Amino acid sequence: MNNLKKISSKEFQDFINFGVTEVIDINLGSKLLNLQNKIYEITKEMIEDHDPGISLIEKIRLPFKSTPNEQQWAKIMNEINNCDELNQLLNSSEIKEKFKLIFNNPKKYEICTFRARYPSQKRVVYNWHQDEGTWYLTKNSDLLKKFTATMWLSVNGSDETNSIQIVKNSHLKKKLYNHSFIKGQGYFKAKINQNDVDTNNIVKVQTKPSQAIIFHPLTLHRSSPTNNQIDLRPRYSIDIRYYDIEKKLNYSTNFLFNLKKFFKL
Repeated sequence: MNNLKKISSKEFQDFINFGVTEVIDINLGSKLLNLQNKIYEITKEMIEDHDPGISLIEKIRLPFKSTPNEQQWAKIMNEINNCDELNQLLNSSEIKEKFKLIFNNPKKYEICTFRARYPSQKRVVYNWHQDEGTWYLTKNSDLLKKFTATMWLSVNGSDETNSIQIVKNSHLKKKLYNHSFIKGQGYFKAKINQNDVDTNNIVKVQTKPSQAIIFHPLTLHRSSPTNNQIDLRPRYSIDIRYYDIEKKLNYSTNFLFNLKKFFKL
């Protein structure tokens, strides 16, 4: 541990002090283009009729003809999450280099997920939660006791209506809240009080394609709340997680959440 180099990047300072970095640019080149093209090939019959000559990014921003049903949504998610294009992006040197701004020796974590947010689909809208809470009760020992960082990478851009929200400084309490199980999602609802979310510290993330933020595993975050406007444009993103084998995450755990873990063993 004493031989670790001291990281002095702004991203590291923001990660440690605020629990989240500012938006960063990642030059993924053909790796992102290949994934965007894969998304278009899978969804092109579901989106509005369009001029085939428009740009690829315009195509994957087009509204759907109607909200995808469960079968269509599952097909998109399964095909993308298991495709070579996504795997190449997750393991790319460009991604790893960004995690080196925070960790000395970043290793890819097992849970990395492509996400598609569609209007009117409640299962893709997540409440306030901490990433550490989503796998705290797992019996998979490979996922436990690792200091992870999550990169939220935008595939086709995002705005305040379809992105995510982050509570800056919420990780400083070094506390893992009790989390409730949500059907179709998992342990994605932290049982928190109103005082646990400082509205002055809520960051409403906005990104261009190939931009990202990286946040701490104890940082509270959620999907941007839905509104009553009907908008069938999709938002595509990727949760990319790396961890450092040299670092340990220290925190206290809510008694009731810890009790759930005891009875699961």
